[in-house]
Amino acid sequence: MSAINIPTFFNIDLHFDLAVPGRRFVAFFIDWFIKGGYIALVSKIFGYDIFTKINATLFMFIVFSPFIFYSFIFEWLNKGQTAGKMIMGMKVVNIHGNAPSLSQCAIRWMFLLIDEYFFLLMVFVSNYFFALVGFSPLVGSLFIGITKKSQRVGDIAAATFIVNSKEKVHSIFDTIYSYSTELSANYEPVYPEVIKLSDKDMTIVKKLLESSEEYYDFELSNKLADHLKKILEINKKVENVSFLKQLLKDYNYLSMNVVK
Repeated sequence: MSAINIPTFFNIDLHFDLAVPGRRFVAFFIDWFIKGGYIALVSKIFGYDIFTKINATLFMFIVFSPFIFYSFIFEWLNKGQTAGKMIMGMKVVNIHGNAPSLSQCAIRWMFLLIDEYFFLLMVFVSNYFFALVGFSPLVGSLFIGITKKSQRVGDIAAATFIVNSKEKVHSIFDTIYSYSTELSANYEPVYPEVIKLSDKDMTIVKKLLESSEEYYDFELSNKLADHLKKILEINKKVENVSFLKQLLKDYNYLSMNVVK
């Protein structure tokens, strides 16, 4: 299975497994099944009356907007996942390992004109391309198959990747502030030096810590702890996983009670 490694501030890479093409194709068909179902529903509701309404073009655009903007809206509001990607356990991430930005979602959506509708567009050039309209998605599939990081044209343009996701219910307990819920008002931070770091830094620490625990990667947690001790100038000898969890607790307390 192909993977990408995204470097962090701590000189430790975040590891992501790239989604295999087969799963992406299944997700693609799931999304099209949903979009096709919407078109069928709209057609059943409005029938041919849709073409006889005043300002029919504007009316049709409004009615079919969920179909047209399906992938853009889902990936933006659902942090890189359409319904198909969610079902297949995949998501879009950017070069920092985060959910795609609004502009990246927009770029991915615009380049669907090449990845999914190329031969349909070519019909406006010549009617000979009409017979190839059904093969339009093969353009995006070709790029997924030949590019090193399995990127379609829209991914390359937006600097995004499709990776496997380990989905769970997200809440405040999934953020770096989950460690603050158990802290009392008279809590005494063990490592006040941690306040030198930022929320972004500590979010990376949390991700790397969770990854090391999930995959029993003690080398990762040891490397991370050693690096943090060095940059924070902490010389205490303590078990590394406990040290990292304590840093998160201390940071959460200090960030909410001390102005940097």
